[in-house]
Amino acid sequence: MKVKNLKWGPSGPRPLPHGYKSWLAYWVKNYGGVATVCTNRNCDNKATVGGHVMPPDGKRSNSWFIIPLCDDCNSATFKQEFDIERRHLVGISNQLS
Repeated sequence: MKVKNLKWGPSGPRPLPHGYKSWLAYWVKNYGGVATVCTNRNCDNKATVGGHVMPPDGKRSNSWFIIPLCDDCNSATFKQEFDIERRHLVGISNQLS
């Protein structure tokens, strides 16, 4: 599945849900697994952050997700679409609150 990064600051497009120290911790808890490697299929770096992504249709999308990414794949300069396995997606609300 193709996705692209949401462009936001280090805390993401909304505040972290209560009880979580990072978006990566949110992903681990809600996915039920361990984040070790960046989920970009073309990268084998260590996963260091929970990156906010959406399908490539941009603003028309009603779906935002968290996935484990490395710093490089989650950077503001990484603008291209990339492939991931759909099973790694953990949904979040796209309503800014």
